[in-house]
Amino acid sequence: MKQTTKKIASLALSFALALTLFAGAPVFADDPAVVPAGSQQQNASGSTQTGSSTSTSDTSTPAPTPVPDAFISNYSVDVKDDSQLYPGGKMNLSITVVDEWAGTHNAQLRARINSSSFVGKDAVVPYDSTTNAYKFEFKDIEYLGGDNTFKFDIITENASEARAIITLSLPINQCDERPEATPTPTPAPAEVPKIMVKDFTFGGNSVEAGKEFTLELTLFTTSGNTNLEDVMVGLTFPSDSKNVSLASGSMNTYVGTMGPNATRTISYKMVTSATMEPGSVNITVQLTSKNGEAASSPISIPVTQPERFEITNIEAPETMMMGEEGYLSVTFVNKGKSSINNLTAEIQGENLANPGQSQFLGNVAAGTENSVDFSVMASAEGVINGKVILSYENSKGEVATVEKEFSCTVEAMPVIDDPGMMDPGMMDPTMGEDVEGGMPIWGWALIVVGVGAVAAVAVVVIRKKQAAKKLAQLEDEDEDI
Repeated sequence: MKQTTKKIASLALSFALALTLFAGAPVFADDPAVVPAGSQQQNASGSTQTGSSTSTSDTSTPAPTPVPDAFISNYSVDVKDDSQLYPGGKMNLSITVVDEWAGTHNAQLRARINSSSFVGKDAVVPYDSTTNAYKFEFKDIEYLGGDNTFKFDIITENASEARAIITLSLPINQCDERPEATPTPTPAPAEVPKIMVKDFTFGGNSVEAGKEFTLELTLFTTSGNTNLEDVMVGLTFPSDSKNVSLASGSMNTYVGTMGPNATRTISYKMVTSATMEPGSVNITVQLTSKNGEAASSPISIPVTQPERFEITNIEAPETMMMGEEGYLSVTFVNKGKSSINNLTAEIQGENLANPGQSQFLGNVAAGTENSVDFSVMASAEGVINGKVILSYENSKGEVATVEKEFSCTVEAMPVIDDPGMMDPGMMDPTMGEDVEGGMPIWGWALIVVGVGAVAAVAVVVIRKKQAAKKLAQLEDEDEDI
């Protein structure tokens, strides 16, 4: 009994001691609107909010109640009318924020833009007790340019609770400064090239009448900034001319498109009349296109007749006596249709006593025949090998020549000094005697030489008559042709 009383007293004393200890401990107000002193709210941008507190004891500081962090768990950006957000452009921004502290209060959350680069209406999210995540929908947010960091304040406000602010931020990567507008260049006015005939060829310096030739035209376009379309080339002949025509093909040629500073070559097969007089044919080249100016270019083609000037006959003595003078006759004819000019005849050769003889005969009209004579003497016994050269200017103004060779045998002059060679009946009875008043021997020698000269002249006259007869025959033949 005594021991039981001691145990009860011991328990009472212990209980009294415990009451004394609890009585000395501080008492805190259980008000949810009061944020303990020293507590901080840290946002995603690093800014903080410090709450106020009232201590019931001056001798002790209670441990701070931690405030859970708020952070952005997800977001999406919808830029209107473009893939980039330029100054003046608008976007819709959806941000999901996790805030455990706000979820512990019966609070309505408001998100307000806190940035000089963006402007728009607040986003309000009502209280949801089932989750600590809140999705803020910002509509038609306009980007003003500058910093691309989107800052916003989350405000917890309720009539029964104190106001708290959390500041969060995130970069909007779609933001970009609008590039400077490049002025649209004014297109230059269309500069259409012009077309012309740059050059033409026909196979030489002239064409021969009656023969086919190829006319090549080189077309050229001037500078410009566009193409010539549907280029056409046409040939026009004089209306009264029958001297030239196409051998084949068409007079109009389609070329097509030609750019600036371009060249193009086209060709035509042509032929001239065989009977036309020497001269030239005139052709006009017509150049047209779809979008360019029409142009014309006259060209002229010299036409000549074939040369038919020739030596038809040459007459020279076959045999000559040494010291005798012979005659050479040359007959020539112009069978062509154009005259030859400045005809010159010359004789050259070996064993000639008088070489280099030359005669100017002038112009020879078409269809005309004529002749020229030369004297021939040998410088020694043997053979004369010579040639006659006729030089003239043709219808092209070129110097041409024709020539023909001849030869002649030169023999020694016979000497009559043998009396036995004379007819006895012809001999003077007084020959060999000194007859007073009679003819001396040298006189008879002169008579013999004179007779020989007369005979030579007779030969020349006969030959000239023969040449004249042949010439008349040739003229009759030409008339028959």
